[in-house]
Amino acid sequence: MSLGLRETRRRRSNNFRWAVFKWAIALILIGAAGWYSYRAGLELANRKVITLNDKNKELEQTVQELMELRDELNSNLEATKETAAGWENRYQKDVPTGELKLIVTDLQEKIANGVSLDRLKFLIASAENKRACDNNPVEKRFYVNTPIYTGVNDNVSFARGGVTITAKGESAYNAENKIEAWYDAAKPLDFVFTTLGGKSVKLSGKLPLHKSIVVNGSEYKFTLKTGAKGFVQVIGDRCDYP
Repeated sequence: MSLGLRETRRRRSNNFRWAVFKWAIALILIGAAGWYSYRAGLELANRKVITLNDKNKELEQTVQELMELRDELNSNLEATKETAAGWENRYQKDVPTGELKLIVTDLQEKIANGVSLDRLKFLIASAENKRACDNNPVEKRFYVNTPIYTGVNDNVSFARGGVTITAKGESAYNAENKIEAWYDAAKPLDFVFTTLGGKSVKLSGKLPLHKSIVVNGSEYKFTLKTGAKGFVQVIGDRCDYP
């Protein structure tokens, strides 16, 4: 009986040892798998870090290039602005405006009509602010034509009929917003100076206005201003020309 008991104990001991051995092997395998996974994950993470570092360097390089491009564009923009400002200043100096532009236009018309440059140069060189005038101004008036009125007394002549002046304007409205026959003095008028032979010179603007016309070898200076209702007053004086 003691022999059987010892055999039973021995088998139980062997079974226990075998179970412990299997658990030890399992734990070793699990630990090895965990360690392998850890090393693999660490390697993968290191590779990703390296990749991200490379991309970060590329992005930094791209940002640097963009900043340099921005600085270059800003520099080019400033240079373009300076060039444009220079051309604008040159344009303002070289291209006539206002009254000077009208003078240049008149000169171009004279040249186109056959007046020689030498003659124009002579006249310009002979021109002076100090002029010999009659100092005996003649004042006349005429009625301004409107869209609803065209009639008598709508012109005046100077220089013994050498120049005739007419004008057109917009109709005035009364307090009841009804149209009147006379012109609206607050709006621009269109004047036409017609010399013998049919040549016309036009002038537009709000009164008062001033204009000089050469007729029969003399210069006539005109001042146009608002007169009685519907009329324009014209003051003309003769001066030597040139």
